[in-house]
Amino acid sequence: MVINATWSKPKKLENGKKHNLIYFVNSDKIPEVPRCYKFYTNFGGSISIHYIGRGNNLKSRVETQLNNARLMIGIKNSMIGKKYIMYCTIEGGNKTQIDKSVSLEKQMIKFATLEGHELINKIGTKLKFDTVNFTGNASSRKVFKSKMNILKS
Repeated sequence: MVINATWSKPKKLENGKKHNLIYFVNSDKIPEVPRCYKFYTNFGGSISIHYIGRGNNLKSRVETQLNNARLMIGIKNSMIGKKYIMYCTIEGGNKTQIDKSVSLEKQMIKFATLEGHELINKIGTKLKFDTVNFTGNASSRKVFKSKMNILKS
């Protein structure tokens, strides 16, 4: 299966105090169709992913997540930097988008976990993996970083 997904521009999470929230994002232009999304922090070019999810109605799902105190406190207490949400468009009709977004969400969670991101959402993140620490030849780090997580069989 090939999944063609296009990421949106990041939407900065704003102070939500006026809306009685921790964070706020204007959801007027968020589509009401199936999408995958991620909450993350960007600090000095370093990105830390906090949450990967999906929704059959992205606008409604994002609004629900902004009211999720556990998630928003987790994001607030994460590393310093600007907080964002970004979502991806998946090609196909609604049924195809829903089916592919389920598959894509699971794979993005696996990938982020193996890359060392500590996701706030625990569903799908209980992966058993080993960590390999590489030392030695610096030029090899262009291909493999100094640390790599690998799934246990």
